[in-house]
Amino acid sequence: MKMKRFLSLLTAAALLLCVLGGCGNTTDLEATDTPAETPDASTTEQPQDSTEASAKIGVVLTTSGLGDNNFNDMVYAGLQQAQADLGITFDYVEPSSPDEYTSMTYSLAQDGSYDLIIVLSSDGATALDEIAPQYPDQKFTLVDNASDNPNVCNILKNGAEQTFLAGVIAGLVTVDESMEYANADKKVGAIQGLDTSTLNAMGTGFACGARFYDSEVEVLISTVGSFTDVNTCKEMAVSMYDQGVDIILNLAGSGTGIWSALEEQHFYGIGCGANQNSMSPYIVATAGFVLTNLIYQQCQQIIDGTWTGGNQYPSFSDGAFEYLLEDASITLSDEIIEKVEAAREWYMTSGVELPTTMEEVDAWIAANGQGN
Repeated sequence: MKMKRFLSLLTAAALLLCVLGGCGNTTDLEATDTPAETPDASTTEQPQDSTEASAKIGVVLTTSGLGDNNFNDMVYAGLQQAQADLGITFDYVEPSSPDEYTSMTYSLAQDGSYDLIIVLSSDGATALDEIAPQYPDQKFTLVDNASDNPNVCNILKNGAEQTFLAGVIAGLVTVDESMEYANADKKVGAIQGLDTSTLNAMGTGFACGARFYDSEVEVLISTVGSFTDVNTCKEMAVSMYDQGVDIILNLAGSGTGIWSALEEQHFYGIGCGANQNSMSPYIVATAGFVLTNLIYQQCQQIIDGTWTGGNQYPSFSDGAFEYLLEDASITLSDEIIEKVEAAREWYMTSGVELPTTMEEVDAWIAANGQGN
């Protein structure tokens, strides 16, 4: 059975229960219900050899699905590597809405056969607030958000650190007369999918980096309200371009709308998460997050018996973040790279912390900016 057929059957069953029970448009998914059907073989990844799996992992991807060149693809790659090296098996499901995210997480938890269930971002946090207390023996890993439940391991990246050097690149590109599509305005932008604390911190780190060498650089930030609304994302990118922005950071998921705007209007972009440099010939770099390795480590810890709940904080210092230049069609000048590396060295040795809200940027730049 194909995945879409599985989801259709699951949805139809839920609607039938609602009709019979007079429950309107809600679906009763309490922990005492009969376990829902687990993903079928089309979404079950088996080890490449015939040895028995060392662990079984379940994953609820974000609504962007596989092919997002971001979180989902990095998680999948980490699980594939753990499958090859460690012999795990894994199932994954791809929700199309926040409601489906919760129901699919319930399905995996009710199954009871998973050594670890991985959920992502704010939708995953909402689901675990409801589900994790009902399944205290089930281990969950939550990426890019936090849950207070003791059976959840929260992977909490410092979003401002991830984007700081990308911001430095943007700030240098916008004032570099040798960059073909840079205009006279000192304006850069970021477009984020949702208004979340993590994405807000990423926009803030980007702003600090963009203004690090020149406090007069202006940073525009817009929020789409969705990770899948490509048209609105493109409209926001074009609007920024019309206001004088010549380089935009993708915090909107796949970035398809941004890349389309770049190619129509001819200006620059910066990817985020997995290496997105090949997505458009106008992308100069990616603010990388090495999530693949973190997911692999989660699988290893399950196998070793060292997995624990609580918070983990991947950071700049342990190599979790990196600005990625490979596969970019545009080559940054040696002068830009030297200044980016100088900013990295300054941050790593100064002990200064980056702010997490835009309201703090002016004060941070006044205290730490190198162009003051």
